[in-house]
Amino acid sequence: MYNSNQNPQGNNFNELMDEICTALFDGELYHERAGNEFRKSALRGFGRWCDAESKGDYESRVCLEKLLRDRLSYAPVIDTANAQKSTSFTINGIQGLKPALEMWLKREEEFAETLTEAVRMAATVDICIYKELCCLLDEVQTEAMRVRLCGMRLDLSGWNGHDVGIVSYLLHEHFEKHPDDKYVNVNLG
Repeated sequence: MYNSNQNPQGNNFNELMDEICTALFDGELYHERAGNEFRKSALRGFGRWCDAESKGDYESRVCLEKLLRDRLSYAPVIDTANAQKSTSFTINGIQGLKPALEMWLKREEEFAETLTEAVRMAATVDICIYKELCCLLDEVQTEAMRVRLCGMRLDLSGWNGHDVGIVSYLLHEHFEKHPDDKYVNVNLG
């Protein structure tokens, strides 16, 4: 007989999937806002990077939601309570870039911790969901590494305006040539 509750982990796993889908939803909104804030300060390369991350968070969330529905008959519940917090910040020029990158890095590192827990749990629930979460964790860890490296690169020059402009230009050129690149494989100098 068909059992619609195929999830042996029950509510704990479902709650974790809710948390991950919510984080992806918040990430989509956060990156969209950050992209526009960067463009406001003429940091178009950083804006394009955020555009790509917003799109990636959206696509990852939709994919995970479909997979959870198909494999476990579970529709994740997205908590929209943090949506206002995810979109109510400003980045004011070069002086706002460093704190913005620090905030971005912190968000990704915290999300990676949640995903690590989910990967462990998913290994006992469903192999397809496990694989998807592993890929998502890899993307989030790589994004955190790229943000960290970008910050380290800008630390070398003391966040000098000219240097920030060069990094923004390199990012812009990268996304102009590789708009669908999930990994920011660009040499920032």
